[in-house]
Amino acid sequence: MKLESKDRGFSLQLRLKRGNLIAAGVLLAASAVMFALNPQLFFGGPSEEAQPFQPGDTALYLLLTLLPCALCLIEVKLPQVLKKIAGWLMLLVLPLLSFQAVDNINHTQIADFDFKTSLANYIGYLMVFALLFAVCRRVWVTALLGGAIFLTFGIANYFTSEFRGAPILPWDLSSVGTAFSVAGGYTYELTKPIAVSILLYLLAVLFCYHVCPRGKENTSRRGRMTERAGALAIAGALFLLIFPADVLTDLGISVWAWNQKTSSKLTGVTAGFFANIQFLMVDKPEGYSAAKVKQLEAEIEELPEPAALGSPEGLPTIIAVMNESMTDFTRTGKGSLTLTSDNLPFLHSLQESGDVIWGTAYSSVYGGNTCNSEYEFLTSNTLSFLPTGSKPYQQYVDHDQSSLVSILKEYGYDCTAIHPGQRSAWQRDTAYPYLGFDKFIDVDAFTVNRTFEHRLTSDRSSYDQVIAEYENRGDDPLFLFNVTIQNHGGYEDENFRTTVQVAEAAGEFPQAEQYLSLTKKSDQALEELIGYFSQQEDPVVILFFGDHWPNLESGFLTQLLGQDSDRLSFENIMREYEVPFLIWANYPLEGQEIQQISLNYLSGLLLRSAGLQGTGYTKFVEQVRQVFPVITANGMIDKEGSYYKIGESTPYDDLLNEYAMLQYNNAFGLEGKAEGLFSIG
Repeated sequence: MKLESKDRGFSLQLRLKRGNLIAAGVLLAASAVMFALNPQLFFGGPSEEAQPFQPGDTALYLLLTLLPCALCLIEVKLPQVLKKIAGWLMLLVLPLLSFQAVDNINHTQIADFDFKTSLANYIGYLMVFALLFAVCRRVWVTALLGGAIFLTFGIANYFTSEFRGAPILPWDLSSVGTAFSVAGGYTYELTKPIAVSILLYLLAVLFCYHVCPRGKENTSRRGRMTERAGALAIAGALFLLIFPADVLTDLGISVWAWNQKTSSKLTGVTAGFFANIQFLMVDKPEGYSAAKVKQLEAEIEELPEPAALGSPEGLPTIIAVMNESMTDFTRTGKGSLTLTSDNLPFLHSLQESGDVIWGTAYSSVYGGNTCNSEYEFLTSNTLSFLPTGSKPYQQYVDHDQSSLVSILKEYGYDCTAIHPGQRSAWQRDTAYPYLGFDKFIDVDAFTVNRTFEHRLTSDRSSYDQVIAEYENRGDDPLFLFNVTIQNHGGYEDENFRTTVQVAEAAGEFPQAEQYLSLTKKSDQALEELIGYFSQQEDPVVILFFGDHWPNLESGFLTQLLGQDSDRLSFENIMREYEVPFLIWANYPLEGQEIQQISLNYLSGLLLRSAGLQGTGYTKFVEQVRQVFPVITANGMIDKEGSYYKIGESTPYDDLLNEYAMLQYNNAFGLEGKAEGLFSIG
């Protein structure tokens, strides 16, 4: 079939060549696969999202399937001038289409965006498409590559937000390997926006292929170079506007460090991502200098030494257990949650015994980014003074840094890290030596038989490895840092038998009930670990704490916190970072409850429980704790119980700035580092 107008140079011709038919067949197959993955999205079914019958959605899906297939089987001829006009128009339209696709996939309310917010997102997309066109100078290739980049980003961001409770942040890109290593524990379900966006993407690429210039046709070499240079100039100008000039702030894009998921929905996914890039550089604190640090060092020497909290005979074995996704929901929020059985009976019995130091700690991360909790605990540094979205192990721990490990090595300790995951996850294999660890036992180096819970190494096996290292210790005192993995999300294992339910809504929140049942197994494993060390004659002290909350059903969180999980008050947002901690020893401890403490203070508390003095830095940090018991990447709580978001002024800003100076000197001081502050001397 041929439809032609010679006067205007337009023709439309049916092409049933083998390649065209194969392309159409591939598109049909892709559409059929997506339909097979989740047909109820378009034809109704048992899914919560589906309606009994959706004729409009069904017709749209069929149309978006047939149109690309039809484009594969035709050839369109246009006058060259119209092709060029179409090409430039599509280069302006493609960023808008990508913007719509990414934010629809992520359920962002684009219709509510004002002009400035939409413009902020649009220029981010346009920058990338202009750069791609400068490289390839073919509109359809630009559409193919740019669409693929943003479609992949949008889909990955959607699942990341679903599983972790936060969108993709710039430094997550350095953790792709870690993400793949744990991705198998989640369930991925094709959604309607994803399916529609993929089909629209294919349609856009094929449309550009047919109506836009494909190559060198009727364009001189100088013309081609001019087009590339023009596109590159646009990309460069937009880059300068977005980053050095910070036009996003002028357009009203502001990042909520304490609630990135909601922030992303308010700013748009891509504008929010680019805005976070602004915070990647670590600036020196106000008034920072080597002389100022020396002055602070002299002042710190006059501070009293914090009192010991334990009295072991000799140097005790020190064990720190950071338990994956461990929190205690029965002590969170309004305390209205009741369970069919206590999921943490042993932990609660220790808390009630009066023989342990225990309480509520605050993490800087939610649903993931375990490495940041490790960093705060081991270094006494806080993510509050680092750029939003930082991953210190990947970004900053690239040289020897002072830590709890380096302090214990001065006391003669042999220091070993244990984690039943891949050694490269979060770049622990490079970060741990810089922090002072002598040995790192990853999953491949376990010497004990491993058992599994929802496909991951059990806490019991982790503790068996701890015990094995203790039994095979040498003459030097031993520090063991164990990061568990059992309770890692997702909580969708169909073969897992739950033993703990939410009494008010049994069966309504299967992910929460699977998680609660897993934590009951963690509690049993902790009882066995402490039971073993309670029988040892040599002194042993154990710190146990959670690294962050799990990411569970929004309805469960709404019931738990007594407020819509999408519209939480800042106080309730901070509750989503509460984790339990306790310190137990087989020698007398000054048992006490510490109601609020952040992870950066726990290593100092552990040293005191072991009867050991810390450094000038840990002494200063303990003084800060008396004023600000909670300092996290999301917010702070002072001694009067007042809450502050990151960036808000407080009555104690001078003290916080001194803390920031010392932390900067610790992590980034290098040749100007005040070594005496960070060693026991």
